[in-house]
Amino acid sequence: ISISFLFSQGISQYSNMTSESSSLAGSIVSSKGGTWSLFSNPSTIVEVENNSISIGYSNLYNQKYLPVSSIGLIISKYSMNFGIKYSSLQVEYQNIELLKNEEIGLVTGFDLIRDKNSSLSIGASANFLMINFGPSAGVTGDGTYGVSSTKLTSFGLDLGLLAVLRDKNRLGVFIKNINSPSIGRGVSNQNLPRLIDLGLSTMPSKNLMVTFSLEQLLGNQDTQFKTSFKYQISNSIYLNTGLQMNPNRFGFGFNIDKEVILLSYGILTHHVLPETHHFNIGIKF
Repeated sequence: ISISFLFSQGISQYSNMTSESSSLAGSIVSSKGGTWSLFSNPSTIVEVENNSISIGYSNLYNQKYLPVSSIGLIISKYSMNFGIKYSSLQVEYQNIELLKNEEIGLVTGFDLIRDKNSSLSIGASANFLMINFGPSAGVTGDGTYGVSSTKLTSFGLDLGLLAVLRDKNRLGVFIKNINSPSIGRGVSNQNLPRLIDLGLSTMPSKNLMVTFSLEQLLGNQDTQFKTSFKYQISNSIYLNTGLQMNPNRFGFGFNIDKEVILLSYGILTHHVLPETHHFNIGIKF
């Protein structure tokens, strides 16, 4: 057991892959669908009415050696909307890549029920995960007798549900890695994080959406409680803010949704580390 610690590696999956999710402190699972749907709740993709592509970038906790990037494409042409997503989380130090975590996913969503008063939608995302660990420095610091680079792969499946009543009350459910995937070999094999995100949104006025949500890692007793407010200032500008407990974090940002251009920014604080700034830019076509 002691020897296995020398070869162990840590694996995690960052959840706020878009600026809109960061600005709402992750309380987004039951919000109106957008390019964020590819990463946070595939069932809400049915609400996207235009073809769109969006590119996001961030440095986690404002550290240049922790770059995070994402690309999302949504095709709204048939009765079922389709999407492709890509995300990358890297750890770089002195121009040396220590870790690269990539995920490519195919996303789809469709309505189970839709009438004048209510709708029920379901969505799924099939994800291919690739993790590259760089070689270790070894006992001499130059790589001698160190551990060679390692590439690991896995397949995960996400499931989302969305129920809407009279376009005012919304219930969203998102389950990450519902198929219980694992990655690694031998003693280093570990299960990928599985979580469930449950949210309820209501619109007290046509310009304001209030969301309450909770997120929990399956098998973990700790629960994250989150709330967010999304206010429409004009036809194309939205103001976002959110709060999260356990740990305590605050999010703030905006969305600009013009006829063709999609632009958004979000900032998410941390209870110990510096804040994270997130940018997204995209187009509708």
